[in-house]
Amino acid sequence: MTSVPEPVEGRRAAVVVASNRASAGVYEDQTGPMLVEALRSWGFRTDDAAVVPDGEPVADAISVALAAGAAVVLTTGGTGISPTDRTPDVTRPLLDRELPGLA
Repeated sequence: MTSVPEPVEGRRAAVVVASNRASAGVYEDQTGPMLVEALRSWGFRTDDAAVVPDGEPVADAISVALAAGAAVVLTTGGTGISPTDRTPDVTRPLLDRELPGLA
């Protein structure tokens, strides 16, 4: 049995899911809970994932997470080729460091 480490004070993380359909309740997001579980297993204090529509709401959710003290913010979704898939575009101005292929 693998034990989950106790969250380390100050190690906060957040997950932001960009999905027009999941945020509208068309279907339940499945990636956010998996990422939250992984972060918690690594000792991060992590709230449940924020599921928001594509575009500017992603930037807003990231800003809220950063203001709440998140040192790590994982995003998922919003990276396709449709006009609303703009997660990289709205995330870029908020990055301290860009990791091509990862961020």
